[in-house]
Amino acid sequence: MRKNLIFFSFIFIMVINIFPSRALGAATHGQYLLMTREEFKDWLFQNKFTRNINIIQQHHTWLPSYKQFYGNNHFKMLESMENFHVKQRGWKNIAQNLTTFPDGKVAVSRPFDIAPEGSIGPIANTTGIMIENVGNFDIGHDVMTAEQKETIVYITAALSLRFGLTPSIDSITYHHWWNVKTGERVLDRGPDYNVKTCPGTGFFGGNSTTDAVNNFYPLVSRKMQELSSK
Repeated sequence: MRKNLIFFSFIFIMVINIFPSRALGAATHGQYLLMTREEFKDWLFQNKFTRNINIIQQHHTWLPSYKQFYGNNHFKMLESMENFHVKQRGWKNIAQNLTTFPDGKVAVSRPFDIAPEGSIGPIANTTGIMIENVGNFDIGHDVMTAEQKETIVYITAALSLRFGLTPSIDSITYHHWWNVKTGERVLDRGPDYNVKTCPGTGFFGGNSTTDAVNNFYPLVSRKMQELSSK
């Protein structure tokens, strides 16, 4: 009896280590874990990750945009993106580690211990966590909802706390700052034909480094202080 107890206890511990724990109340579908931003924070701090992470990437999907979100099709959108990334782009899985939605929900999409893929390049991807924000946030297109805006700030702050990062152009990066042909960081010096507008010309006031420093990083820093005090 005692030997059986020891054996099953060992198996239980192994399962916990292999499969990251899931936040209470989160919805699952295949590899995807959909939750509120608060549930995500709990999940993030409950789990251990083996990959070195020191860059948080901000992206927008461009397509699908808000027009394709119906309020209840989170998993269908994720599957559609995965299908496009694998079959059309030739990547191994959905590119992004995290996806945010207009209703404020966030989905763990690609395992954190697997580096993201995409045109931002290997330098940003090797130690990066990719956040893909559903929407087209170029000026004149989708106007980001208050819920999604709060979630983007919240999860970026939670990630910064979890991995010991201070918001700066070196730790929180925009796709727009990277040459899609060479994978090199060009910041605001990239010619239009070699960079994307991603995460959008209207993303928290714009996609330049000045926009990030003035409009986005302060929000993340304040949220980090708020989360730390809880």
